[in-house]
Amino acid sequence: MNEPAVKRNLAVGHFYNAPFREACAPLLPRIAEVFFAWPGVLSCRPAPEFTPEVRARLVGDLKWARANGIRLDTLFNANCYGDEAISTGLADFVSRMLGEMEEEGLFPDTVTTTSPFIARVLRVKYPAVRIRASVNMRIHGSVGFGYAADLFDEFYLSRERQRDLAYAARMADWARANGKTVGMQVNSGCLRECPFQTFHDNLHGHGDGRRPQDRAAADEYGFSFFRCKTHYAAGGDALEDFLRATWIRPEDVPLWEEAGISLFKLATRRHPRPVEILRAYAGYSFDGNLVGLMDPDHSVAFAPLVVDNKLFPPDWATSGIGATCAADCTRCGRCRDVFRRVCHAP
Repeated sequence: MNEPAVKRNLAVGHFYNAPFREACAPLLPRIAEVFFAWPGVLSCRPAPEFTPEVRARLVGDLKWARANGIRLDTLFNANCYGDEAISTGLADFVSRMLGEMEEEGLFPDTVTTTSPFIARVLRVKYPAVRIRASVNMRIHGSVGFGYAADLFDEFYLSRERQRDLAYAARMADWARANGKTVGMQVNSGCLRECPFQTFHDNLHGHGDGRRPQDRAAADEYGFSFFRCKTHYAAGGDALEDFLRATWIRPEDVPLWEEAGISLFKLATRRHPRPVEILRAYAGYSFDGNLVGLMDPDHSVAFAPLVVDNKLFPPDWATSGIGATCAADCTRCGRCRDVFRRVCHAP
């Protein structure tokens, strides 16, 4: 593959466990957006404790980002708002949070939400803001996009279908024809078609899922909402399902750029090594354990084995194995062959 042209098309989740500005500064030609949950707003990831110091750090980082041409995307993407789901209370809350951002000079360029009601509130009250349908809405194609075209300016592709380059190109064509844009999340560590995903996201919308009372009930009944972790903990053949997931290798991103995808979302907000993810996708290359780039990070479950990113076949993304056949896997053995090639003890 020829050296890819540098494009400013990465969306980076704001992180606190590494110096955000120092990590982003050398990579400004690649970073288009930073996405974040404002203090007090629940999202589909656990929030940090917003002490005055943490809040000041977020504000400082976002002001730096805006000063350097990085767009701001704030999240109202909790998967459930309970009894407030359609209410003046929720509408007023959204306005209040946006007002706080505006007071700091940080009114967002884009708002990403899972809620059609919040999207409608934004359309009525803030017609200039770009409204994006969250990847957690799991809209699978242009028919679904069309039903929501009056509410949203931008969409994320369904993770379950995004490895199909022909599908991605069709969605990009639809977007251009309808004055929209489409993006995709490239480093999801979730199981393909995970039946726990909506349940998992709802937990975060109602708090966390890791509170003492949550842990106590889970322990009492032997339950974990991390189906991916319990699945991979079995080892053996279960580990092969990592190849059947929905992630895109950094080296293969140019294929989706050529297909017309406008934005590539990096899940870095809660990852233990966000800078490593950012550098890999900004540089279109990674020499290391691919499992460790994903969110959730399954490195511990795979240990001592690693999935060596440099050992993947050159046609991984276009051969079918890394593209469309995982959507209807017949356990034909091709994934097993690749897995034996790329997975080894360090």
